[in-house]
Amino acid sequence: MKLMKLGSRPDIFFSSGPVRSVSTEVATDMQILVDGCLFRLHKFPLLSKCMWLQALCVESGDGGGAVELPAFPGGAEAFEVCAKFCYGITVTIGPHNVVAVRCAAAHLGMTEAADRGNLAAKLDAFLSSCLLRHWKDALAVLHSTRRYVALCDELGVTSRCVDAVAALIADANGEASAAVPASSSPPWWARDISELGVDLYWRVMVAVRAAGTVHGKAMGDALKAYARRWLPIATKNQYAAERTDGGAGNAEWAAKNHRLLVEKIVGLLPPERNAVSCGFLLNLLKAANVLGASPASKAELTRRVASQLEDTNVSDLLIPAATPCGGEKPYDVDAVVAILEEFALRQAAAGSVDGSPVNAGRHRRSRSAESAAELEGARRSTSTAAVSHGAMVRVGRLVDGFLAVVAKDVRTPLDKMIAVAEAVPDCARPEHDDLYRAIDTYLRVCAPPYP
Repeated sequence: MKLMKLGSRPDIFFSSGPVRSVSTEVATDMQILVDGCLFRLHKFPLLSKCMWLQALCVESGDGGGAVELPAFPGGAEAFEVCAKFCYGITVTIGPHNVVAVRCAAAHLGMTEAADRGNLAAKLDAFLSSCLLRHWKDALAVLHSTRRYVALCDELGVTSRCVDAVAALIADANGEASAAVPASSSPPWWARDISELGVDLYWRVMVAVRAAGTVHGKAMGDALKAYARRWLPIATKNQYAAERTDGGAGNAEWAAKNHRLLVEKIVGLLPPERNAVSCGFLLNLLKAANVLGASPASKAELTRRVASQLEDTNVSDLLIPAATPCGGEKPYDVDAVVAILEEFALRQAAAGSVDGSPVNAGRHRRSRSAESAAELEGARRSTSTAAVSHGAMVRVGRLVDGFLAVVAKDVRTPLDKMIAVAEAVPDCARPEHDDLYRAIDTYLRVCAPPYP
């Protein structure tokens, strides 16, 4: 941790209960109340460096009363550092307090316009030349901007920290590259930035992506690490909010914050097909259902899952309904139908000719479905290719396995069972044993008894 010392005089501040004063022969002539602490100081050293206090004294005249600074950034501790700097007393600045003191200096107007070599300029130079060049220090400074979001954005401190952290990530040969052993599964930086709040994390990842030096797979692994860190907590808190007394207000507040988490992660997904696994995408879709993410986020996840559907398994495809407690069905069959429809549209958009293994034996679709296929074809990337016959068979087995599970629940509607069963072409089922077993299970569990 890098530190900077300013000033050379010994500390002459002392405390007497809630009062902080200066031990000198000259009587104090200014009282400032900050966060319940009363500072008895001298006008001359403070006013020579603080433009805001100058203007305040001009407005108030020589009233002699205490000047209160409500909601002062950093509180009494940050104000005391600024006051000691005005007196020339030695103060120590590091990653733990540089943001608070910088915000306090800005509030007091301790700029070059007040005095050359003032505190704000010294702190900015320390940030640029030292703290933001070292991984741990830069992260610590970025973390501390959360307390003063609006002021840090106004001063540009947050953007400087974000750019610095992103640059250290992008520079694979920098000092930070050795911070975590290379054997770590996620990128060396993923675990550290996973402690950031979603807004700061999103800004860092956008800057990293803009640099263009980090591969999509590494970006995907970093997103997986962040999701593992926060999504289980968000989902648990959402359920808890719905169960508490007066749960409507709690659930609404939780949904607003947790929804943002899912949507930001979805927005950061790399465009490369194999950057993240299909299982991870389905886990995101499950969280999106529970946390009430936007339809656009769910649609994006549906498209991505459909492009990798042959790589998933039945357990991943069991998506909880949006209201698992007291809802109409335990699993969101509609979401699976949407994935399979998207999968079919992708195959149609791949330009496969009729009679190919992919299209052979496809079930007849409605006119609306045919029109949708034509419209979606223009949206699909030209790189999209039809899956192989073996992959299509895997999708068929996946669908039949999903049917075998949902067939055991009496709340599964018959029309949904049929929609899922017909969503794949005949060529995906070289044999129909699994489908027959699912139908048999459904009839035994769900069919009404004969009179």
